[in-house]
Formats: sequence, C-alpha cells, structure tokens
Amino acid sequence: MNDIKEKAVLLMADMEKTKDFFLQNYKKTESPVSIYTHLDADGLSSGAILGKALYNEHIPFQITVLKQLELNEIKKIARKVKEYHNLIIFSDFGSGQYLELSKNLKVNGLSIPYIILDHHLPQQIRDKSDEEIKDIYEETRPWHINPYFYGINGSIEVSGAGMCYYFAKALNVQNKKLASIALVGAIGDIQNKGENASFNGLNSLILKQALELEQVEIINDLNFSSIKPLNEAIAYSSSIKLAGLSGNPNKMLKFLLKLGVIMEKSDGQIKTLNDLSKGEKKKLTSALIEYATIKLDIEPSEIYKNLIINRYILKNEIVGSELHDLNEFSNLLNSCGRTNNGSLGIAIAMGDRRIAYQKAKDNLIKYKKSIMIALQWLNENKIIQQKEYIQFFDGKDMIKEIIVGTIASMLILDESSIIDINKPIFGYAKREEEAVYKVSGRAHQIIVDKGINLSEVIRKALEMSSLEVLGGGHPPAAGTKVPIDKINIFLENCNQIVKNQLEKEK
Repeated sequence: MNDIKEKAVLLMADMEKTKDFFLQNYKKTESPVSIYTHLDADGLSSGAILGKALYNEHIPFQITVLKQLELNEIKKIARKVKEYHNLIIFSDFGSGQYLELSKNLKVNGLSIPYIILDHHLPQQIRDKSDEEIKDIYEETRPWHINPYFYGINGSIEVSGAGMCYYFAKALNVQNKKLASIALVGAIGDIQNKGENASFNGLNSLILKQALELEQVEIINDLNFSSIKPLNEAIAYSSSIKLAGLSGNPNKMLKFLLKLGVIMEKSDGQIKTLNDLSKGEKKKLTSALIEYATIKLDIEPSEIYKNLIINRYILKNEIVGSELHDLNEFSNLLNSCGRTNNGSLGIAIAMGDRRIAYQKAKDNLIKYKKSIMIALQWLNENKIIQQKEYIQFFDGKDMIKEIIVGTIASMLILDESSIIDINKPIFGYAKREEEAVYKVSGRAHQIIVDKGINLSEVIRKALEMSSLEVLGGGHPPAAGTKVPIDKINIFLENCNQIVKNQLEKEK
C-alpha cells in the first residue's frame, strides 16, 4: 500500500467514524467543546482549523494553547472535565501522551470521551516500523487518529494541522477551504522537504486541493525571505553560504549595488525580494551562482538546486504582507505562540486581518530581536558544550524556555559553524517559577538517516534517569522537561543512548 491516495482513503474512512464519535458525544454535553493545542505554528494552525470548522457548524468551543501536554496539564484538564463534562479535542499532541490521557481522563472511574488528532509517534513507539503501532490503532480507534496507523510518516508527510484538516473535511466537505491553513502548519513543521521545497505524502494532496480552489499559487523563486530587506535576506540566509558576504548585510548591500540592482524604493526603504522585477531576479541569480562557483568551487547545478525553490503564495492576501507567503505566515504564527500570544495567531489563522494582525506584526519584531540576541550570545561566548556523541547548551538568563527549541532548530538547520551537525544538539532553559529545565533536542537529517531517533532518546533517557515525566516527538526533534538537579545525568544518558543507536545501525 504505497500509494498515498490509497492511504488517504483509509484515513478518511476512519475519520468518518471519528466524526460520528464526536457528534454522538457532543450531543450528550451541555458545555462548549474544549480544544487543546500546541503553541507552535502547526499547533496554532491546527487549533484555527478546528475552531473554524466548529464555528461553521454553530458548535461552541474554547481553545487553550499549551507549551506541552505534560502530566501536570493532563491532571488540570481532568479536574476541569469532572466539573464541566465537556468534550475534548487534543490537536498536534496527545499521541505521545495517550496512555496518561486514558489513565487520567475519567469521571467516577469511567473514561470520558475525547479525541486525539496528532502526527507525532505514539507513546512507547520507537519508529514507524514498530509492529505495536497496529495494536495501538486497534485499541484506540475511533477517538485516536494518527498518520502512523496508515503507514504515513508524520514527520514529513502530514502535520498536526493536516490531520485536523481531514477531520474538518469529514465534519463538512466545505471545510476543504481550510487547505491553505493546513499548509501553513506543514511549513511551520518544515515538512516541505521534497525537491525544490516541495510537499510529499498527504501534504501534497492538501496542496492539490488548495491549488484547485485557487487559494495558492506556486512560483519558482530565490530561496530567501521575500519580505526582509534584500541585503539582510541574503546575508542571513541558510540556503546558501557566500564567503565574505554571508552574515554581513553591509557587504551584501555593496555587492548588490555593484551588480546594478537599484536597492532603494521611492519611499527610501530597502527593496525586498518581492520588489524585484523578473529581470533583476535573473541577474541576481546568475551573479550569486557565479560568485559561489568561484569562491566555493561548487558545481553551478548544485548551487542552483539550493538557490531556487517553490514558493507558496496565498493569492487572496496582500503582496508583501506577512501572510502573502506561506513561509512568512508560519513565521508570524510561530512568533505569536513563542511569546505567549497564541490567541493572536489563532485569530489570524481564522481570518482576523485587523487588530490581531497588527498586534502580531508588532510582536514579530520583538520575537525576531530575541532570536537574534540569543544566537549572537551563543556565537560570541562559546556556550555549546560537547560530549562524545551529543552537544548541548544551557540557555541561562539569555534564552527563555519558550524559544529554546527554536534556537536549537536554527543551529541545526542553518548548519551553524559553532555546532557539529554530526551530533544531536540539546538545548535547555529554566522554567519560570519551577525547578525544572525545558529540554529540546534536534538532529540533522544526515544523522537521522544513520539511525538517530530523538523521540526514543528522550523517552529512554527519562526512564534511565528514573524520571516519571512525559517526553517524545519525532526522530529529528523531541522534547521534555527535567528537574534541575537531574540535568547532568539525563544528558549523560542521552549521550549513551545516541551511542547505542549509532552502533546498532553499523
């Protein structure tokens, strides 16, 4: 069953049963549906899709954004449901905690109804080939829907927002109009990993729907931010490194001026990629390929492959806005979630283009500044520490827990010179008013392909450290929380498990 369309048919058949389960149980309640979702771009897109779908059905709902679905949060939810007896939907998490949910969400000893729409590996599952996935599928349907049940890789083929989109379509076929928001979530989870930043799996089917509805347009474009000043967009790009220019926007500006690209607009602002004509883009592409070929001695075809990508444009949004480009849209949502303003992101994804959007734009500036300061601090102070098989950093007072995962991702994706991409990196930051660290692990695809699975690393390290804490995620990205006095033993256990994974694959 390799055809993604066949897998999608099986998924939708089960999603119909999940829809029936939802409607039957909702009719028994007198409270709004409670939606719990994650704070990143995928989680906010997921919450927005569910919110819009329920709104369209005149079903009252409440959305709560959580940093993680941790055990203490599950217990809080359990206390709340005992009081209000509301139906719950967990989106973009829940699979990695389904055993705790089953154990805690009870009233008078009886399980209360809830739904999980997630794309992460189910709890206690090592990877997509684990035979126990079939058992979990049999035990938890129809209230638990996960792509791994159908042989679909939730790491790259569908996001949490994609799973919520399919549920919304089962609820009402008119919700197919939410396809573009599902793609925002997928891009937020960096799932456009195919050739030229294309989508695979279920995401490709969602894209096809968005194209048919004329919501999205695909253009071949340079792989730089489309809304940042052009010299900054190229200088700070991770898609291509240009010796003597990367990291230096002033030198990049001189390079562009020498090239003959007029850099100022009539209002005195620096041009963005969106402001360039086709001729200027063609001239810039040729110049960058020539420069990189000479300086880096790389074949022009290889440079072109990294330089030119599919860009996904929302046709009904204003050109140059943070919502016109799906990638910039996802960045805006992520900045909302990572600064405790998840409600703004959900409002925007549900269609608010006024107050929420303006507030989010202001918020984005502050968020980008915090990221820049954090990266600068890491670069200048030799914060990254090394063990034999892993590397790690303590965010101290400079990196808050809410962005530590973002920083770890950027170091890996940008292949920063201050890290070793052949080792997973673990970042941790102290949680305010609690004696724990939030830990985020990230691994480059080259070592994931060699057998590194951070979801398993996190779970096993917690067990070896005698910690009754939830943790997990995907092979390239996973997280948990660890008591401050246990961080050293936890990291050492991670080091040992990574060693074992590499040796197992040899």
